[in-house]
Amino acid sequence: MKIERGIHTFSLTAPCSYHIIQELRETQSHYVRKMSGTRLTKIISLNKYKPQGVEILLTQSIDHRSWIRLIINPSSLCSGRYEPLALFQAEHADLKLVQKRLKEIIKELELPMKIKDFKLNRVDLTRNLYCKSSKEVRVRLDIFRKSEQLPHYKEKNPRRKSGERDEAVDQSLYANKKNQHSWTTCAKNCEFSVYDKGYELKKQHGITILSSILRLELRISRQRLQKLAGKGNWEDQLRQLSKDQDEIVNRFLHRLHQDFPQVVHKEEAFKRIEESSFQKRTKDKMRELVKKMSSCGSFTAARRKMGISKKSFIQLLGKFEKIKISPITLPQKAEIKILLTGYQSGV
Repeated sequence: MKIERGIHTFSLTAPCSYHIIQELRETQSHYVRKMSGTRLTKIISLNKYKPQGVEILLTQSIDHRSWIRLIINPSSLCSGRYEPLALFQAEHADLKLVQKRLKEIIKELELPMKIKDFKLNRVDLTRNLYCKSSKEVRVRLDIFRKSEQLPHYKEKNPRRKSGERDEAVDQSLYANKKNQHSWTTCAKNCEFSVYDKGYELKKQHGITILSSILRLELRISRQRLQKLAGKGNWEDQLRQLSKDQDEIVNRFLHRLHQDFPQVVHKEEAFKRIEESSFQKRTKDKMRELVKKMSSCGSFTAARRKMGISKKSFIQLLGKFEKIKISPITLPQKAEIKILLTGYQSGV
């Protein structure tokens, strides 16, 4: 399977006075796309540079500090046009070009701050998985929906109120109530989303692509960024995150139990379990888990149904790793072969 890796979007923030934001609202009124918020705090989106890959969110507050946020699609910013699939590698020359383009925008808007005054607020570490068909995309999405329910994480409803989203350059998929085209789990400083990129592009941007792509995005923000990339300037932080992206994403996939080498049909899973060298009691537990994963919505629900501890459950999953299959099985009608080794191998 072809897998592309890189940074899709990142955002920079800097404090800004109430009056400067008011001037921007007045002088750039033709480019104000949306306004939301409370009576005392307004969130304004300035889309003048969106075709170039930069959207500007202005948070104007009477009783709190006001902010300016640059939401950047670096691949689009470097090329000068919207690049929906390209992923950015934070190398020296490309970062210099991003920095140059952002300086030009700041100068054109006559903002009082410099690019060095901005702090990295969020980074989306992204993978594009090129599938053989849209059916494979849907099957892989269903596999992700059965992920472990992590402590402090909650499954997220993709419907958000206007202005609350922190990534307007390429928004995550706003699916229907059944959430058929995306799955997202989030905590305070981290969010992981899996979605049908082709569907999202057609729905949100009116763009049709020939490839069937499942997009994985690990969105890291605030304190979590500093733990992973240190407290340097935003360019150094991007370099470090780009360098460590495989390790960071793979570690998260492991926590979700989504890093097994292969997903097979139930009959094949039972066959491999039977042919293994494990004891009968272990085989029985493995078969029970396969059955529970077919009827339960997640690894967490299956573990609770089985009535075993987290430690014993992890040990049981280790048995599946040895026979190189996931306890999650393919639906009966699925004729595709699901290999997951590309998550780790870089294939």
